[in-house]
Amino acid sequence: MKYLSALTDVSIADVKVDLMRTAYDNDRALLNTFDPRVVLLWSVLFMIVPWLFYDTLPLAILLAAALVLAALSQVSKYLLALLLIGEVTNIGFFVVVVPVVGGTIRALEYLGDNADRVAAGVGEADPGVVLEAGSIVLAAAGSGVHTATTSQEVGIDAVGAVIPFFLKLTIISVISLAVFSAMSPRKLSKGMLRLGVPRQLTFAIAYGYRMMPLLVEEYHGLVNSFRLRSKVPENPGLLRWRYFYYLLKLSVKAFYPLIFDVAKRARVTVEAMETRGFSRSLGDPESRALRTEGMLIRTRDVTFVFGSLLFVAAVWAFT
Repeated sequence: MKYLSALTDVSIADVKVDLMRTAYDNDRALLNTFDPRVVLLWSVLFMIVPWLFYDTLPLAILLAAALVLAALSQVSKYLLALLLIGEVTNIGFFVVVVPVVGGTIRALEYLGDNADRVAAGVGEADPGVVLEAGSIVLAAAGSGVHTATTSQEVGIDAVGAVIPFFLKLTIISVISLAVFSAMSPRKLSKGMLRLGVPRQLTFAIAYGYRMMPLLVEEYHGLVNSFRLRSKVPENPGLLRWRYFYYLLKLSVKAFYPLIFDVAKRARVTVEAMETRGFSRSLGDPESRALRTEGMLIRTRDVTFVFGSLLFVAAVWAFT
């Protein structure tokens, strides 16, 4: 999978292929070759490990290792892009949004305190009054810029303080993506079932994985049907806002038929499962053993876990 091409080549077909690969078996993924019980316990353990580190360097090394594991596990490039956008927007909130909003509010407050003097200069022929009003506006702008600059410096310091926290969350997110994108729903449900998770929950997770690509395909078809029966705005407007508003309306309209289709599909699934004796098999230990037969913890599974622990120990010792 070419991650760099995702920056320029984005299409609905690629998203569907990624969803189908996530929902069904992905034999090329590294984590899919291990026993699902080992992978689940390993993921829980390594969601705790990042909180044991406080410096940026070891967390950056752990993040790099998590990204390599995600690449070997064939994680969707679109999911990684969404994760990256989320982290960038979090940092941008402190560095850009907060200073701009703070500077704007400070400038408006300054103008509000001198609103009478500014209003007096509007429409006046006296050059002195007009200059005074102009100076007040310039002073308000300068006050806003000063507040924004000061807030930005504070925001940069705040980002530097919370970068370790962002790195920890990113590591946990990447590991979660690698685990749940690599393992097929069938293996995931079997691993959770063998670990003692109720079968109702494991079936709900597997069913949700299987239904996700079908719902995306159906939603895309509904949107296309509404586009065929509607008219695109002739004048897109400034920054194409009318066109984007038109797409938003189509998306909302297509969402309601999808809800009814999901309800109908769920009812048919329930009836089919009950016909096959699903409720009766929930508490049957023979049914559980039959579904999880063939699962075996091998040497490579143990090696993977202990190798990961040795890597964390090396990062702890040398950083």
